[in-house]
Amino acid sequence: MLNKVWRPAIVTLLLLGDLAAMLLAFRIVGLNGMALDAVGGLAGRPDPWLASYYFALLGGYFLAGLYRPAGNLSRVDEAVHILRTVFGLTVVGIVLGVLFNLDFPLSPVELTRLAVGFVAINLPYRMLLRSIQKGLYHFHIGMRRTLIVGTSRRAQEISRQITASGRLGYEVVGFVTDAPQADDPPLKPVVGDTRSLPDLVQALNVDDIVITWENPTPESLTELLSRVDGRPVDIMIAPELHEVLAGQGKTEQVYGLPLVRINPRILTPFQAAAKRAIDICGAVLGLIVTAPLMVVVALMVRLTSRGPIIFSQERVGLHGKRFTIYKFRSMFQRDEEPGIPVQDRDEAARISPLGRFLRRLHVDELPQLFNVLRGDMSLVGPRPEWYKFMDWLMTELPYYHRRHLVRPGITGWAQLQGSYDTSIEDFQRKLKYDFFYIENLSLTLDFKILLMTVWVVLGSKGQ
Repeated sequence: MLNKVWRPAIVTLLLLGDLAAMLLAFRIVGLNGMALDAVGGLAGRPDPWLASYYFALLGGYFLAGLYRPAGNLSRVDEAVHILRTVFGLTVVGIVLGVLFNLDFPLSPVELTRLAVGFVAINLPYRMLLRSIQKGLYHFHIGMRRTLIVGTSRRAQEISRQITASGRLGYEVVGFVTDAPQADDPPLKPVVGDTRSLPDLVQALNVDDIVITWENPTPESLTELLSRVDGRPVDIMIAPELHEVLAGQGKTEQVYGLPLVRINPRILTPFQAAAKRAIDICGAVLGLIVTAPLMVVVALMVRLTSRGPIIFSQERVGLHGKRFTIYKFRSMFQRDEEPGIPVQDRDEAARISPLGRFLRRLHVDELPQLFNVLRGDMSLVGPRPEWYKFMDWLMTELPYYHRRHLVRPGITGWAQLQGSYDTSIEDFQRKLKYDFFYIENLSLTLDFKILLMTVWVVLGSKGQ
């Protein structure tokens, strides 16, 4: 319970300290009047340039991970991130001011002095706060609670390593196993089996799960991961030495050990909020810009073939939840039994001449902007799949459920690699692209995909 209070408190102290450091920096470098203007800006009389500078710095700190409540980042690394962020933004501000002749209230020299003064105040404050945070680990305050899956000697060695590295902020709360082994008794109690993982994560306030199985099968890992999908935990796998040497997985140092991280959360809360804000703004802008075109397309669909203007179908989205997707109808209507879908990928012969044109330009997908506004979809993400394919795909393709860790998208990395069909080989190929996107998900990658989508649409390379 104390962790739930302490972690938000750490973030609040970091934010307040950064604001105080900036206001003091104005005073130290002889710009006290500017500091008063900045305070007035917070009270509702903003100087737009000073507000922009502060929020740019705030955003830079967020993107650099400097507002993470966990104190497992070394103070040296944190200092490097601070210096890189502050002086990087300062250089960018000076360059933009010179290139575009911006009426910024600070000269390049004053802006540099402000950056130096800010770092001189902010860096010692943050180092002191992080030192206090690490000191509190001795009292088990603010530590990340770790659950180890397995009870082998390797599992116990990992437990010893975590215990010996207490100042990193991790502690083992227990072991989970389905079949206790005849090795040495575990250092911590066995608290349950893998079937009870969801309850254990909640009851023990678990932050991390480390899987220590030797040679786990795809099926066993898929089953375990499916049990904790959507829960706020990080999952890591302890690879065999030959896997590390062969480069079969990207490893990182956690607890001083090489572990492969499988991150079900994918994005930090800040990144998730930023991505959602971009989706909403992009969808609203897209609807405003394309509204006349959508009216024309709707009329053309109505006039060229009988049937509804909008095609709808149930698809699978975030965390496996179903939603109704909307498109302009691109196929000829046919008589069907009630409840049977009238449109699917196997019936390309039913695509109307207008529908073929709409698909080539991806205009048929414009109604999905409403799905983005509703939160069913994102601008960028894996393609939402028809729910009737799910059982088949989950059987044929291990880990397919991981696509549901993010919102499906109107466009995406896999969608740009070519058209879909119903062969398992095609699904398997596209799944690799989806996993690449999920494992490398960032706002920068989303922006790149959006630019590539514009290029594909202008080149009429749709399916």
